[in-house]
Amino acid sequence: MDDEINILNVRIHNITIIELLERLGSEGGTVVTPNVDHLMKLQKDPEFYEIYKGSTYRVCDSKILIYASKFLGQPIKEKISGSDLFPAFYDYYKDNKEMTIFLMGAAEGVAKRAQEKINAKVGREMIVESYSPSFGFEKDEVECQRIVTRINESGATVLAIGVGAPKQEKWIAKYRNQLKNVKVFLAIGATIDFEAGEKKRSPKWMSDLGIEWLYRLFSEPGRMWKRYLVEDFPFFWLLILQKLKLYNPPFSTRQEFVNWESPRLGQLLSKAGLLSAEQVKKILELQKKQPEKRFGAFVVELGWLEQETVDFFADFLPELGLSKHRHPLGYYLYKAKLLDESQIDSILEEQGRLNLRFGEVAVMKGWVKQQTLDTVLDYLTEELNGSSIEELTEELNGSSVA
Repeated sequence: MDDEINILNVRIHNITIIELLERLGSEGGTVVTPNVDHLMKLQKDPEFYEIYKGSTYRVCDSKILIYASKFLGQPIKEKISGSDLFPAFYDYYKDNKEMTIFLMGAAEGVAKRAQEKINAKVGREMIVESYSPSFGFEKDEVECQRIVTRINESGATVLAIGVGAPKQEKWIAKYRNQLKNVKVFLAIGATIDFEAGEKKRSPKWMSDLGIEWLYRLFSEPGRMWKRYLVEDFPFFWLLILQKLKLYNPPFSTRQEFVNWESPRLGQLLSKAGLLSAEQVKKILELQKKQPEKRFGAFVVELGWLEQETVDFFADFLPELGLSKHRHPLGYYLYKAKLLDESQIDSILEEQGRLNLRFGEVAVMKGWVKQQTLDTVLDYLTEELNGSSIEELTEELNGSSVA
């Protein structure tokens, strides 16, 4: 069994980069690279935590974690960052024709430049295709399925994805079973930018000292100050608590994850009038027998709601309050599969004739419940940026889907 070092409830594999490369060639697997930022996100995000636990290899991506492991009396052998692992991987397997890579991430054109540079280095078309997804692609199932198709058609046996954590890890977890040829999954963060020459890595001496974060902070202060100076700072306090055996893991079991997620989604769907209290209770009872299955999976399996509706209320709707951009109300009801195009056209026609709001017509026709409409509007009016609730509600209700 592998030696694992536990830091803040994350078990990091204590292996060398050579050991990892050899295993990936013979066994395949998913590699994630924990650093301080990941560990702090893992204290708050149970889905990310579950995905991390399910990964094949969790290797140390931070000199600070090396220091932390020594402080805890269980030293990690070697730092294996994503930006070190990926070039080591393609160099190690450059003569193995079965190793072909699909490169996914970075801004438009950057992944393509990285592809060209890497292929020139290894002397063959090892990177068989590259793709730079659009902003917010992970919420667009159409684009995600296009990506899945491209990866499958490329024949790649390795997926290297660098779109930031936890987005890249969650994307792998969601779609890996659809990627029929891929045996190795590498979550590599900003590595594609480095490979393309889009961004420079910190000097080696800074990385060796564990102050690579300082280089990135000065290079991108607007993007990095909050991460390093606010979000990640509590790491050191939690580490001391672990040393004193006072640290309390937030999500240590699958059942804890279920206990967190299920009432949240069940309560939201019940509030929206889409599930009854009895239906929510039934699913929670079923989950006691099948704790590995998520709440939404039962809802769809029982035929109570469409998958798109569950995904909308589970993932999309809770994040609306964080977005400054607003679409018309019809857009959201269509995305949730609560209205189809013909219904929207009918509502728009009636809206003009009756001089009513979009939502009022949808409720009047019996296509959307008032509870459902109110729940969606609650989230849409959560962050107003100076507008009144009445103004924004009127704007949303009075708009078409277009």
